[in-house]
Amino acid sequence: MDTTTTPNKPIATYRDGRLKSTLWANQNRDGDIYYTVTLAKVYEDRNGKLQETNSFSDTEILRVFELGKEARTHALQLRREQSHQRNRQQSHDQGQARGDGGTPERFQDRGGQNQSQPRMER
Repeated sequence: MDTTTTPNKPIATYRDGRLKSTLWANQNRDGDIYYTVTLAKVYEDRNGKLQETNSFSDTEILRVFELGKEARTHALQLRREQSHQRNRQQSHDQGQARGDGGTPERFQDRGGQNQSQPRMER
């Protein structure tokens, strides 16, 4: 059994000077994707090595809030796109089951014909 995991790469990072917010995509056990945001301040320690902290001064907190807001907006957009794709796929799958090629019912006449395409009459 392979128990190795691949590190998750961030979707986006928003910066304001030393402050940053990072958007991550995660997957639950059911395979559904959800998003998380990390907020951090980058600083240099005594040895010159870059470190991160989750502690912010009173003058930084509003800037951190704005960075978090940008990441949240991005996550909402991604969720809307996923929902739209899922709805299109469900509509297509239902259409295949009905035999109408995925045309939503509102575009069909009572005989199951697709009204979004012109019908040829003889």
